[in-house]
Amino acid sequence: MAVIPPDAGVRMRTQTDPGQLQALAPVRGVPGDLPEFQPGQSFTARIQEVLPDNTYKALIAGRQLTLQLPEGANAGDLLELTVVDRTPRMLIARRAEGQLAPGQADARPYQYARISDAGRLIGQLLPAEGESPPPAALSRGQPVLAQPPVTGSQLASALQKAVSESGLFYEAHQAQWVAGQRALASLRAEPQGQMPVTPGPAHAVGPETSRTEPGAGVRSEMTLRLSDMSTGPDVRSQAAAQPAAAPGVPDSIRSIVQQQLDAVATQRLAWHGEVWPGQSVDWAIEREEIEGRNPDSAESGDAPRWSTSLRLTMPRLGTVDAVLQLSGGRLRIRLAAADADAANDLRRQAANLTGTLTSEGLTVQSLEIRHES
Repeated sequence: MAVIPPDAGVRMRTQTDPGQLQALAPVRGVPGDLPEFQPGQSFTARIQEVLPDNTYKALIAGRQLTLQLPEGANAGDLLELTVVDRTPRMLIARRAEGQLAPGQADARPYQYARISDAGRLIGQLLPAEGESPPPAALSRGQPVLAQPPVTGSQLASALQKAVSESGLFYEAHQAQWVAGQRALASLRAEPQGQMPVTPGPAHAVGPETSRTEPGAGVRSEMTLRLSDMSTGPDVRSQAAAQPAAAPGVPDSIRSIVQQQLDAVATQRLAWHGEVWPGQSVDWAIEREEIEGRNPDSAESGDAPRWSTSLRLTMPRLGTVDAVLQLSGGRLRIRLAAADADAANDLRRQAANLTGTLTSEGLTVQSLEIRHES
């Protein structure tokens, strides 16, 4: 005896019994326009059905719309949302301030912050509070000059080159190269320019495109995103805790990149090394804040004030500290010698120093030379 499977029997009966056939009701269209929500306006969304890929059917303003969330939700959840931005086919919203995610009664709002790959990488590179980044070996650990300079301009040019090719200003130099203001060879002289270049993967259009840019067949549905705008007081710790998806910084230039971040944050550069064999120098360059002036304001007529300090220990003069403050073309100089005779020698050469600086286009506003034991 042949046994007919139940599902096959049902199909046969449906095809042969006219009473089992029912006419299909016409599909009722969903309005194609989105709710007239404007940025800043709040509304509620009730989750009705859970769909794949963190999408949900939700009841919003009496309409069944598609909702996309960065975290999970359950059917029946009621969400309070605030519009951040809108396009003809999409609304972008975030949770109303103070509302917790479903099932997260004890969670703090900033726990839902999403930090970009670059942000997480910077968080890993920044030193902890109160610490300084490790020193970077500039000039490949070699003296700036092979022997003592014959002229002061020779030393100045060598120091300028050491700072310029240190890699601390690599991105700014890239912008100059793109603008045709810098040669490619100068970029390749910096540590980052000497790194091997490997081609990256091609960027493919992912599924996000199809969800955020619906086609004509689904124009009646809306994609609503919760933006990652909630932040909290512990973003740096989150960056350290989340695994970085961005490529890591090679060990050979890691300390330089850390110094770059520190220089941007503090507006200060400290350099220690040999200017020529047997002659070390401590050198610092920093941008000074002028009281009552916004350093980021372009409307102020005051030029930025830069300060540079040098400490040299020389065979005849001993230890000499020099502090130079430069604002526009105006220069203030303070020299201090540990030896009294050295201080007198410096005073005797003050006129020569002032004349040399004037010939370089600088106006020496003040020159102070003193003895400090």
